[in-house]
Amino acid sequence: MTLIALGIVMMICPGNYTMSLISGLGYAGMILAVVMILEYMNSKKTLVNSLLLFLAILIGLLGLSIVVFKDSVLQILGVTFGILLILQGIELIYNALMYVRPAGRKGWWFLAILAVALFAAGVLILLNRWWDTPQMLLKVIGMALLFDAAVGIIRLIFIWPIKGE
Repeated sequence: MTLIALGIVMMICPGNYTMSLISGLGYAGMILAVVMILEYMNSKKTLVNSLLLFLAILIGLLGLSIVVFKDSVLQILGVTFGILLILQGIELIYNALMYVRPAGRKGWWFLAILAVALFAAGVLILLNRWWDTPQMLLKVIGMALLFDAAVGIIRLIFIWPIKGE
């Protein structure tokens, strides 16, 4: 819910709140890293989960660097969000193929399509430099956060019941 709210605010924010929102993004990254580390502690210690732990540490360090060095992290922030979407797309396709499809869930292909869309969004953010200004960067990241949060909700609907069965 925090990512959804932050994504909406980032898309509609006026320019004079840009640096405050970038700081908020840094704090949200640190919170997300803590949540991902706690999730790792409760999960199986597989290669994918170990990579997600590494990603969580990177997100936490990025969030901390955004808070500390918020004036010079614009380009790094855009590239990081592109890479984050690519990695989440890879994780989602793995979950769709390794958990949802073998469980016989209908619509597993929908998760696979969303995974490809996340991956493509990450590549698009990496290849196109939309963030000429901090305001444009915030709009792109806001849209990415909204899309990522929506995919996360759909993923939860598909995957969560499998672990309880």
